[in-house]
Amino acid sequence: MAEPESSPPGPSPLDALAHRFRLGPRWGRRLTSVLLLLTVSVAAGFVISPGLFSQQIPALTEEHLGKPFRANSPAGFKAGRDYEIIHQAMTEQRRLEARGAVRPVYDLSPGVLLEIRAAVGAAFQEMRQRLAARAAATQQEAPVVAPETGKAQARKPAASLVTPEERELFQGLLFGRKDAVLDNDDVQALASARFSEAMEQATVALVERAYGFSEPTPVYITNSREEVSREGPQGITVRDLRHNGEQTLPGTAPTVVDVREAHMEMDRFASIPGNLLPDSPGVQRRAVLRLAKRLVRPNLTINLAETDARRRQAAAAVKDAVISIKKGQRVIGDGELVNETHLVAIRGMRSQTDRLDLVQLQVGGTGLVALLISATYLFCRAAFRRFRPTRKDAMLLGSLLVAMLGLLQVWVSIADAVQDRYTAIPLEAFYYAFPVAAGAMLVRFILSEELALFFALVMASLCGVMLGNSLSFGIYALVGALVAADRVTYAKDRVGLFRAGVATGGVNLVAVLCLFLAEGKGLTPDTLITALFAFSGTALAVPVMVMALTPLIESVFGYASDLKLLELANLNHPALKELIVQAPGTYHHSIIIGTLVENAAEAIGANPLLARSCAYYHDIGKGRNPLYFGENQKGENRHDSLAPAMSAVIIKRHVTEGLEMARQYRLPKLVADAIPQHHGTRLVGYFFHKAVKEQEGKEGAPPIDESIFRYPGPKPQFREAALVMIADAVEASTRALPEPTTTRLQAQVQKMINLIFSEGQLDECDLTLRDLNLIAQSFLHTLEGIYHARPEYPAGALQAGPKGAALTVAGTTTKQDGKARPAGTGT
Repeated sequence: MAEPESSPPGPSPLDALAHRFRLGPRWGRRLTSVLLLLTVSVAAGFVISPGLFSQQIPALTEEHLGKPFRANSPAGFKAGRDYEIIHQAMTEQRRLEARGAVRPVYDLSPGVLLEIRAAVGAAFQEMRQRLAARAAATQQEAPVVAPETGKAQARKPAASLVTPEERELFQGLLFGRKDAVLDNDDVQALASARFSEAMEQATVALVERAYGFSEPTPVYITNSREEVSREGPQGITVRDLRHNGEQTLPGTAPTVVDVREAHMEMDRFASIPGNLLPDSPGVQRRAVLRLAKRLVRPNLTINLAETDARRRQAAAAVKDAVISIKKGQRVIGDGELVNETHLVAIRGMRSQTDRLDLVQLQVGGTGLVALLISATYLFCRAAFRRFRPTRKDAMLLGSLLVAMLGLLQVWVSIADAVQDRYTAIPLEAFYYAFPVAAGAMLVRFILSEELALFFALVMASLCGVMLGNSLSFGIYALVGALVAADRVTYAKDRVGLFRAGVATGGVNLVAVLCLFLAEGKGLTPDTLITALFAFSGTALAVPVMVMALTPLIESVFGYASDLKLLELANLNHPALKELIVQAPGTYHHSIIIGTLVENAAEAIGANPLLARSCAYYHDIGKGRNPLYFGENQKGENRHDSLAPAMSAVIIKRHVTEGLEMARQYRLPKLVADAIPQHHGTRLVGYFFHKAVKEQEGKEGAPPIDESIFRYPGPKPQFREAALVMIADAVEASTRALPEPTTTRLQAQVQKMINLIFSEGQLDECDLTLRDLNLIAQSFLHTLEGIYHARPEYPAGALQAGPKGAALTVAGTTTKQDGKARPAGTGT
């Protein structure tokens, strides 16, 4: 997750472990990064997913129905994550309703009437033929003599009665079976009329009347009208078996009758004089009517198999009734009466939440955090050259991320409890009041823009996940964090922090309004209250948190914020007071270096406060042995009696002594790092060349060990340290110029920059050629102000004037004859 520091105090345990197994230092750094990533991911995953901090799901049973629920929190019991709970009872109820909504299916057989007509025609025709054949056979028999008279006479025809076999045949032709019950008297009555065509037509007419043949709308005959009303109160589906069509009829349709009602219609029709065989005896009319009634059968029958299949299909199409519970949603409030829905929800939550389930949630949360951090880190590392976080940076970012997420979790719990008491304020208002932008502002205030962007992306995404996968809150958090990180760049004091907070709060207010309008909530009172809470929470809480946490982070991690740098840039600092007493020349040199690097840092976009602070303290080690450095010497040079190698060792010692003093005065790490880095690995040139000169002409002398005269480094790792290195060389060289004209100053500045660049001292810091050009221009402008030309004063110009009035040099005020006048007027 992070790069190792540029100058670590020693190998870490994992580095030592990697060395032990001969894996190399890179493997040690990788193991450290992986371990740090895993630690942060586990901690953050535990915070964003429900775990030990979640409320325990209460155990409610039927015994609690109708009783008030007693919760451990005034806010009642709330879900620790999202749940989708199937309500079995409600699902079954919906399926029963779906089954009941399906109309029963009745099959319509339009060919029933045709079948009856054909059967009547065939039966009557067959019987007429049989009676005719019997009559012909009887007429051919010989005449007989009457015993009483003794005269011959014709044989009397037999009674026109059908035999039992013929009656069974007649019934079989009509009904398809021989055991059909048909009164013998009715058959004999029909036989007495010799099954005439008139009787056949009368029978067919009655049957057609029953089926509505003569009506505009056909009649559907069922077995039972009550069955239709019971099976299909909402109507029935009539399926035409001949034409494969369907239609829907109400169960009370007048065209749907049962057999009994069809018989009543036939009776009514037959009772009308002239409708049924008006010239036939009553016994024959009654026989025809009873026969017709016997012939009527239903043409509309319920299809139980198809009806059941359709109802099963409708029930299967019903989706499960699901109780959707979102994370943070109140399931049951404190004092609320327990009802059946509460029992179903609690049981479902308990069935879905066991120990394995919690572990899975936390593993998923850990994986999500690890993926998010890794992906964002890899992108920022490839996109930004300055994105090179150290281990300490990674530890700060990880600790701050977990702390902010944990604080948000606590904030949500408090907000839930407060909102229960102040129900007029929407719950979202409390959520949006959380100072989520404080983390990114703090990272930018202490570290850099690139790390602030990295932190803002990760923090905003995880905040959205925590609040029920809220995309709106994630966008809100990201916008606020980016604006806060940008605005705090211009904050150089505590008032600037509050200005940055107010600016961020204004943007957050607009963001809430836009998000709620995009969600279709409109500019309601709840929307306006939420926007005001977002502004207030950001404008006030964010700068307060940054000011409160900055000293703590500076103390624990050794960082230097702009507020800390302002304190260090104060010339009343104990280290600088000691320096001005012990080494006034070095102190003056440091002040000039501070002026040079501050202006140059502004020109290239570096941190001017950091550059000036590094310049002030870069040579504090010279205060231990000030007389060995030229700027503090007054005539005597102690190096004249020393060998060049010993002089080089003494000169280099001011670096180690400076680091000791930095630890003594608890200087921030970046300021302390500038002490060795401002020399890099350069040579102590004066004494190296002195040693070379002394070596000339000595045969057999050992070669000069260059490492004795070279600073140990490291080379400058950040731009501000590089500025101090360049300014140190430029100031020392230009001070030796006999006539510091603009041309000579420009040439000397460019010469020193080219020399340091050619030595490779700037290879490890983020300085471009354009930056070096801007640095040269800034240095020249500052040096021109320091070494500006002064007029040569004539003799006696600096002596006391008349009446004891003092005449001063140009640039001050003279006082003569008690009157103030501009300086120079008396010269």
